[in-house]
Amino acid sequence: MMDVIEAGPAYVAVLARLHAAAFPDDPWDERSFAALLGQPGVVCFVDERGGFLLLRVVLDEAEILSVGVTVPRQGIGGALMRQAIRAAGWRGVKTIHLEVATENAAARALYATLGFTQTGLRKAYYPNGGDALTLCLTLAD
Repeated sequence: MMDVIEAGPAYVAVLARLHAAAFPDDPWDERSFAALLGQPGVVCFVDERGGFLLLRVVLDEAEILSVGVTVPRQGIGGALMRQAIRAAGWRGVKTIHLEVATENAAARALYATLGFTQTGLRKAYYPNGGDALTLCLTLAD
């Protein structure tokens, strides 16, 4: 199994390429990643097989800002999420939040397996007009 590594500002070009491959209709550029990684509490993880995850920690809460996988059904999303959950726990996080497209059945199944529960619905949340479910995971003490 490949390692998931923490990716800092030196990875902005890699992150932009991964994001463009995962989200071709709404890619983020290097400047976007540089700005995000320059914010306090933002942590990024990269799976060498083809994926990334951005996590923002504020006090005892965290938000998954983006998860992108370029090679489906290889366990990349799960590996990234498990690393993010561990990293959040190490930072004293009690609750992790995220949004997921209602039509993204694979991601929704993964999040359910990890213990996330639905907390709400955001209508027309995505640029394409798609709805998003808001999910939450409470970490054990």
